[in-house]
Amino acid sequence: MKFFSVAVVLATVAVSVFGQTIELGYPTDGTVLTPGASLTAQVIQPESMASCIQVGIALAMDSCADGVCPQPADQLGIVLYAGPWTPTGHPQGGFYQNFTLQVPEMSEGPAIFTLTHLCLLGGGPYPFLEFRNASVTIA
Repeated sequence: MKFFSVAVVLATVAVSVFGQTIELGYPTDGTVLTPGASLTAQVIQPESMASCIQVGIALAMDSCADGVCPQPADQLGIVLYAGPWTPTGHPQGGFYQNFTLQVPEMSEGPAIFTLTHLCLLGGGPYPFLEFRNASVTIA
């Protein structure tokens, strides 16, 4: 039983430490997007990412059938960008990179915009895969 308690504490610490490795600045929850329109997605690098060796990101969108969005680990949908991520410092503060994308043709209604990030962490290093989502509406 003690092993289980220690494992839960270690998992909680790991999640809190690595939970801030990347942020989706835009779009945000509630954003309304129009098919065919231009979209500037913003990917933010928090200060805590110093020890992360960047591999790359993917930006994707998927429809939410009957209001239920697919889990990003199972299905990303339409990939709008896949490649390197090289955030730079900006005078107004912070490190981020903007990506100009085109909103794909998809059914009107709820959709999910997903940022997928892969980096290498630690002295080993080991692969670290994470997802950030925004619930958007296609109108």
